[in-house]
Amino acid sequence: MKLVTAIVYVISLKPMPVLKKIQTNDSEVCVWKITEGQSDFELNLQPSESTQAQRNIQWLAGRAALSALHVDVSSIQKDEFGKPHLGSNSHQISLSHCKKYAAAIKSNLSVGIDIEEITPRIDRIAKRFVHPNEWAFINESQRLEMLYLLWSGKEALYKLYGKKAVDFQNHMIAQPFELRKSGIFTMKFLKDVNESFIIQYEIFDGHTLVWVEGKDDV
Repeated sequence: MKLVTAIVYVISLKPMPVLKKIQTNDSEVCVWKITEGQSDFELNLQPSESTQAQRNIQWLAGRAALSALHVDVSSIQKDEFGKPHLGSNSHQISLSHCKKYAAAIKSNLSVGIDIEEITPRIDRIAKRFVHPNEWAFINESQRLEMLYLLWSGKEALYKLYGKKAVDFQNHMIAQPFELRKSGIFTMKFLKDVNESFIIQYEIFDGHTLVWVEGKDDV
């Protein structure tokens, strides 16, 4: 696996707004509630780091969530596809953020994570990522939540795969499931391999949090 130049930075924080941590056999998830301003993060960045990233509070909060999992964020590197790694560290990572929350996952396995605010705007793009088989089990009374779980599940699996060029509608297809506040569902991945993955999720405060664990190589 080819890794490109690492992003070097140091994060120093005031009291940490960690909303929750979730532990599985192989992974640990951190959800961070974004309450900070830019002045709450002290950064020492390489000149090559984009100024937009330096100013992005959500981006910073994602790194802070990862730091709360006892990860040295200064070791983050990105491969040729833009997927983050920890250099020589054996752990795998994934990050996500939205307006109010950031999330990170650390694992011994390949992983992907996604967090999204539930809003009606998902309807604008639903036809581009929902497979006909998935429309068949979407309950109209739970339409938005189901759409976001499908989207987040596919986004998390896309991050786990990490090689781009994935058709969200036809390469990733969820199996029927009943919506709960937290639970799991199965998603088939049909790009390069024909394999099923367990998607784990929680719904809280009008948001979906979804993560997926895989194998060392996908």
